[in-house]
Amino acid sequence: MADDRKSQSAAGGARGYKRSWKNLLINKRYQLRFTLFMVGLSAVLMAGLGVWVMRVADEATEVAASRVRGEGCPEMPEVAPAAAPAPAAPVEPAAPEKVPAAPPSGEPAPGEVDEGGRRKVVIEESTMTVTEAPAEPVPADFAQRVAAHFECELRQAGKLDALEQGRRQILWVLVASCVLLVVGLAVYGIKMTHKVAGPLYKISLYMGKMRDGRYDKVYNLRKGDQLVDFYEHFKHAHAGVVDLEQADIDRLKAALAAADAAGVAGASPEVDSAIAELRAVLARKEKSLE
Repeated sequence: MADDRKSQSAAGGARGYKRSWKNLLINKRYQLRFTLFMVGLSAVLMAGLGVWVMRVADEATEVAASRVRGEGCPEMPEVAPAAAPAPAAPVEPAAPEKVPAAPPSGEPAPGEVDEGGRRKVVIEESTMTVTEAPAEPVPADFAQRVAAHFECELRQAGKLDALEQGRRQILWVLVASCVLLVVGLAVYGIKMTHKVAGPLYKISLYMGKMRDGRYDKVYNLRKGDQLVDFYEHFKHAHAGVVDLEQADIDRLKAALAAADAAGVAGASPEVDSAIAELRAVLARKEKSLE
């Protein structure tokens, strides 16, 4: 019987436990500290890597943009100047006025000096001719040159926008990668620590029951749990304690059976008290193995 109990305890029975999101945090202090350490370390490393990558991306984008701006576009053709207005009609010269002869003394003639004593200048006649500049002919490829100029400018603007969009895309990829890495490490850390905390938690429950005098059946760990070797050692130790308890039960039963066969019950109060105590111990030990 003891061998059968030991083999059943070592095998762990067929009972199994399924993992659930509700009990993933069995040991919150251990699991959260370990997970936060991994998440924080990965976040710092990703932030440093992201800063370096964005610095390189900014430099590459600036170099490419400078190369695009350095590409010369066809010059914009000049527009011919507008035709000059028609020449005005020629101005007929006014009839010359008779100027009185200068006085012999060299004094200015009357009318050549104004009231302030300044000499007057009289223009006898004047003419002005306006000539029209010849209009330059419009080149035959004027429209093609204008279209080529604007097409080149639009192409350069498109290249610059594409470079800026590529830089932003790198930034968003880095941010998304960092978020996915942090979330993934958080979930993975909690699940991995649960595979370690789970066996320790089960062992602590079994040891608490052993302290209270209860030796329940030890079941196997769930698939994927860690500390398998340590748990197996505990199972064997638990089975050894159970075997000792069972041996004590067998000896107590044999002693009580011998006492009943000898008819010592009722011989004296001391003997009856000892037999009663043995029966109480036997009942307690049998209950501990239920």
